[in-house]
Amino acid sequence: YIREAEVRITHYCAEDNSVIVNVTTWDNWSLLPTLDFSSEGGRSKSAIGFEEDNLLGSGNRLNLEYKHDSERTGIGFIFYSPNMFGSFWNSTVAYSKNSDGNNYQLSVNRPFYRLSSPWALGFELDRTAEDIYEYDAGDEYNSFQRQRNHAKAEFGYRLHPDSHNIHRLKFAIELENVKFYDTENTFFGIPPDRNLARVWLEYEAIQADYKKLFNINSFNRTEDFNFGWQFNARLGQYSKQLGADNNALFWQLTAAKNWQLAADLYLLADARYLERQFAQPQYLLSNHWQLIKQLDEYHSLVGKLHLDKGKNLFRDEPLYIGGDDQLRAYPSYFRSGEARALLTAEYRRYTDWSLWQLLDVAFAGYIDAGKIWQTAEQDANTSAGGTLVGVGAGIRLLSNHSSRGTLIHIDLTRAMTDNDNLNGIELRITATRGF
Repeated sequence: YIREAEVRITHYCAEDNSVIVNVTTWDNWSLLPTLDFSSEGGRSKSAIGFEEDNLLGSGNRLNLEYKHDSERTGIGFIFYSPNMFGSFWNSTVAYSKNSDGNNYQLSVNRPFYRLSSPWALGFELDRTAEDIYEYDAGDEYNSFQRQRNHAKAEFGYRLHPDSHNIHRLKFAIELENVKFYDTENTFFGIPPDRNLARVWLEYEAIQADYKKLFNINSFNRTEDFNFGWQFNARLGQYSKQLGADNNALFWQLTAAKNWQLAADLYLLADARYLERQFAQPQYLLSNHWQLIKQLDEYHSLVGKLHLDKGKNLFRDEPLYIGGDDQLRAYPSYFRSGEARALLTAEYRRYTDWSLWQLLDVAFAGYIDAGKIWQTAEQDANTSAGGTLVGVGAGIRLLSNHSSRGTLIHIDLTRAMTDNDNLNGIELRITATRGF
């Protein structure tokens, strides 16, 4: 609920070596109605409700919402307390009743609330039930229900407390049971059930070098970026003693780094590798690159490259292409597979305009290109596709009083394809946190 803050020393007293500190804050509106409507690729979704990010001045958050989209309809609430009883503990209580199942989440955590925090502890319990759809060129051809029950207990400890860089160890026990059920639209079977109960140990290293930037992922807002290395290495074991289907090792490596190549040139990058040593080994390698060239205060050029490669991925967790920031001229889940490449070039124009002192205005034009590589099973059941290209341009509206920083995208897009259902110009309206 605070948009910006400034801390200044306004007076120094040499006699007792004391200072007067002036703190100035700019507040956001914390009580906001939710009235969302999005349409892309012939699919629409809507929501109505309200969000309060500072309930009765306590700093707690409450969200009540009714949602409807092409896959489900439901009503739910979320209560989040970031500082329980004035402490560094936080808690979340969430429940939703949907057309395809009821979901809930309970959690209590004491996170690493600052870089120098000595320890962290957390407990989480959640259940989700939802219909999963499989698509061919954006059309649903199969569905099934997935029910996931999950519980986690986690403890973290900071090593070398006197070091400028942050080194942490984390240990966790997780119980995860996933079951699948037929629905009336199940025509091509369901995936096998799986139990992924596990224990793991993780090492985390953070080289703290934070900077305040503007007009990177949003606009007219302060954005914090770490230009130091961030690294995580996790080693774990799926355990039959805890309920897992089989004993199997797994490991995960993640790394992130941002560079300022010049005064007006930034490179943001992250990479992740996950491998599970099942009877048929499973792995997923992902890396994302973003290059931002700020031409001046009001103009930027942005290039993005996403590369993902998997093997033996779970059938209900493939890589998708289409929708959101992945080929925006195509419907969500347009194609899926086990390898994906996405390339985006975007021009951004920022302005000083403000509609009714409520919405800041910017503009964008972009070209997206992408390709998905399907599995052999998908090649047998669905149509294969080559490289997909889409173009678009539109307006970005940022609520300058909102505590969420949500941007409204109003775009005209066109998919460069011979698909008769997609080759026209389409109006696309979405709400997202990114530019």
